[in-house]
Amino acid sequence: MKQSLSISLVLVAGLAWSAWAQDDSRVTREGAYWVATIHGEIARSPIQELRVDTVGNVVLRGDGGNRAVYTLTLRVRASDQKDAQPLLGQFEVKKRTEGERAYFTVRRERSSPAEAELSLSIPRGLRQVWVGTQMGSVRASDLDGQLEARSGGGGISVDGIRGSAEMRTGGGDIQVGSVGGALRCFSGGGAIRVQNAGGESWLETAGGEISVHQAMAAVHTSAAGGNIRIDQVSGPVFASTSGGLIQVDQADGAVTAESSGGAIQVNGAKGVQCDSAGGAIRLRSVAGMLHASTNAGSIWAELLGGHPLQDSMLSTRAGDITVFIPSNLPVTVVARNGSEGTLGRIVSDFPEIRVRSASRVQGAPVVAEGALDGGGPVLHINVDGGTIYLRRGK
Repeated sequence: MKQSLSISLVLVAGLAWSAWAQDDSRVTREGAYWVATIHGEIARSPIQELRVDTVGNVVLRGDGGNRAVYTLTLRVRASDQKDAQPLLGQFEVKKRTEGERAYFTVRRERSSPAEAELSLSIPRGLRQVWVGTQMGSVRASDLDGQLEARSGGGGISVDGIRGSAEMRTGGGDIQVGSVGGALRCFSGGGAIRVQNAGGESWLETAGGEISVHQAMAAVHTSAAGGNIRIDQVSGPVFASTSGGLIQVDQADGAVTAESSGGAIQVNGAKGVQCDSAGGAIRLRSVAGMLHASTNAGSIWAELLGGHPLQDSMLSTRAGDITVFIPSNLPVTVVARNGSEGTLGRIVSDFPEIRVRSASRVQGAPVVAEGALDGGGPVLHINVDGGTIYLRRGK
């Protein structure tokens, strides 16, 4: 069964304006602004899905009730109430219900100077909520179902979302307090900050930084030029930036990181694949398969004792490589230094690793090979513009 209801608050004809503007309590003076406030109910029958399309800022909160209600606040600068009324009246509110889905729309005439802010209180148990605004900000909280929020250029902030959430903005920041399900965030130019994500996350920005405090599943991040910082992830991490730092403090899975012009730092991971076009790479407490390469930077790696290493490779074209290896870690080291002159050195704390020249020809690469703790997976180390240091780890 389909129900349809359209309410015109005042449009060009001004019919509805005269109906509610007679009540002076709805139009008040606040400093330089005249303010009109309109209250109403979105749907009379129970709903499971809600779609909101508005202008200006919007605040949406879930509660334990069973009614979906709204407050629309309009503001405009004018010398007196007579001048303010036609300007405040250039808005239209429409609402309709189709089965279990309700639609709520606020429209403004293109030339109107008035501002709008929409507040909604809805049942938190709705299955799906979609909210979008042309240019304002969106704040949503305390929902059990799925949320999708969009803004043409304002910020988006969500918290207490137990289902999945998707946020898109043309240029504002995105703030996430807690999302229980899968998370998708896209910003055309703002920062993305996530406190807690319960499902797999996809975070992408064209002009800001990305930070994640805690995530319970895989995290995919992409930044056009900002830093990426991730504190703790119960799964793998995929991070890419065109010119910033990538830092991952703890990942229960493998970390794949790529930077076109910044450093990469991983402080704990079960496998690493890092590539930097022009920055240093620092790996601490890492195990599994390690692939790290940089064109212009040093590599510092601390292997995690008591955890198996797989065949791995560390390589730089212009920098030193320092590796800390626990004595009880079964590994076979194959190191090669192709640097010219006195820089072509391999310094080792391990007598098992023998350093020699690749040939008798002057300027030939220096190589070192040896098996530690009986040998094991092969760790290849290649340097073309620095020194290799093989240090005894804890």
